[in-house]
Amino acid sequence: MTPERLAEVVAAVMRQESISALRGGFPDMIFTECSENDISPRLTPVAETPQALIYLITGVSGHCLEATSDMAVANGVIIASRDEDD
Repeated sequence: MTPERLAEVVAAVMRQESISALRGGFPDMIFTECSENDISPRLTPVAETPQALIYLITGVSGHCLEATSDMAVANGVIIASRDEDD
């Protein structure tokens, strides 16, 4: 993933596009969503918006998704919705 591609994804998340819309707009990428409470505090988001924390993932093994900090192997993102209580 390039920094430019990540910026495009972050912009789409900021527009609050649905996961379906993101998958349609970026068909070569993997998208998954969850609550920020579902993410280990050991992971660091690659980007943040007012609505979500964004983490890189890789699914290159074809078997399981794995969080990564390496943009060179990332081919998707987790969009972790921020809790409204914060």
